[in-house]
Amino acid sequence: MKKTNSVLVIGGGIAGMQASLDLASRGMKVYLVEKTPSIGGRMAQLDKTFPTMDCSICILAPKMMDTFRHPNITLLTYSEIMEVSGSVGDFTVKVLKKPRFVKSDKCTGCGVCAQHCPVEVPNEFDMNFGVRRAIYVPFLQAVPLVYTIDEDNCLKCRLCSKVCLAGAIDYDQKPELLTLNVGAIVITTGFDLFDVRKRTEYGYGKYRNVMTSLEFERMESASGPTGG
Repeated sequence: MKKTNSVLVIGGGIAGMQASLDLASRGMKVYLVEKTPSIGGRMAQLDKTFPTMDCSICILAPKMMDTFRHPNITLLTYSEIMEVSGSVGDFTVKVLKKPRFVKSDKCTGCGVCAQHCPVEVPNEFDMNFGVRRAIYVPFLQAVPLVYTIDEDNCLKCRLCSKVCLAGAIDYDQKPELLTLNVGAIVITTGFDLFDVRKRTEYGYGKYRNVMTSLEFERMESASGPTGG
């Protein structure tokens, strides 16, 4: 059986990044796949971390950059696993890399495009309390710091293309199907939030001051919709 010295890590949160760095530091080739436009995961949404009460993003941001810069790590953000075949030591994985409609090698992350975008939609990173534009980065410390056009909400007005001095906007980008050959797969997909709307006894959605813990984190955060 063919063996390959490469690993696929699924999920770019704190666990996925640490696993990738640990493996990469041992000389392994790592493919880190994250479905959102940036690595960071749920920890990026937190305000403080227990027990030291340190700023969450202050701890997370250096690790995000270490992951991004490591020569043995290939970062595939805004990508999803489509198919896995094979067995231990020789997996074939098909990954769909979705189009950002922004060229990663040209975008400077300046944000001028978002400033001119006329569309505002609820910001899922802020638990829908705040708003973002149809061209956006999930948060200011996003890695990679490359803007993404939300195709579902874009008006196709092309204002972003007109104001982008770097010429990074590319409306013709298409999805790419990548085929990876890896010897092992590490799953670090994190967690989804419980749908509290299913439990009516808590009064969620009925009383304004009833919120989930993650909603509270975003309301309390200095980078959140209320400025802390």
